[in-house]
Amino acid sequence: MTPTERIKRSILNGTVSHAYIFEGSRLSGREDAALSFLRALSGRMDLANDPDFYEVRAEQGKGRTVKSIKDQDMEELQARLAMKPQGDRNLALIRDADTMTVRAQNRFLKTLEEPQKGTVIILLSENTENLLETIRSRCVIYRFYDGNKSDTVSFDDMNDLLETVIRRGSFHEIRQAVSKEIRNREDAMCFLDLLENKLRNIMVGEETDAGYMNRQSAIEAIELTEQTARDIRGNAVPTYAVKALALKIQENSKW
Repeated sequence: MTPTERIKRSILNGTVSHAYIFEGSRLSGREDAALSFLRALSGRMDLANDPDFYEVRAEQGKGRTVKSIKDQDMEELQARLAMKPQGDRNLALIRDADTMTVRAQNRFLKTLEEPQKGTVIILLSENTENLLETIRSRCVIYRFYDGNKSDTVSFDDMNDLLETVIRRGSFHEIRQAVSKEIRNREDAMCFLDLLENKLRNIMVGEETDAGYMNRQSAIEAIELTEQTARDIRGNAVPTYAVKALALKIQENSKW
C-alpha cells in the first residue's frame, strides 16, 4: 500500500494524526500528497483562502543559498496553532523542515506534545535524520520514493507481521513472517513506517489493548526502529535487519 493510499484510509477511518513527516526528494510526490491531504481536511481547493491554514518555509537567500527556518518563524506558527480555528481544524505545512535550527525544533516540540484539538501539521523533509529524534517520535512518518514506487505487499499482510513482532511471536514465527512479507528495501521501509505508527500509539496511550508493551518499551522500540531504517538506507540486507529488530524489541521490552 502506497503512502497516498494509507493517507486515504486514515481519512476514511477517522484516524487522522496531529503530526506527520513526509520524507522524500522533491521529485517523490511528497508535496502533492501533502497538499491533497490538507485540501481534503480543509474542504477547500485553494488553501491560501483557508483562514485556518498556515505555511512555513525557509527564506531564499542570495543565489542558491537557502536560509534555515528560524525561531521567529516557529513562534509565529505556534501562535497561529494556539488559536481556536474558525472551522474544524488548524492546518499547517512546514516546507524545508530539514532546515529548522535545533533551537527552533526544540521550541516546536511543545506544540507537537500539546496540540490544539483537531490540529494537523505536515513537515516536508528530504532526510528525517536532520530532525531531532524527539520530533520524529511524535510524528507519523510516510516515506515517498522517486518514480512513484509502490509498496509491494498489502496493508493486511504487513499487519500480520506487525502483530507477530509486537506480541512477541516465536523466532520461528517471526522468521517465517519476515521471509514472506519482506522482499526488498521498499517492503522493509513500509513495515518500519507501520511499526513506528503502532509504537507511537502505544507510547501516547491510544492503544486500548497494549498490555503487551509499556510506554517506556515503546519509546525504546521507536529508537531501535529508526536505527534499523538508517541501517537499511545504508545498504543493510532488509530481511536480516528486520529480523534483528524484532529480536531486539523482544529483548528490550517490558510487559
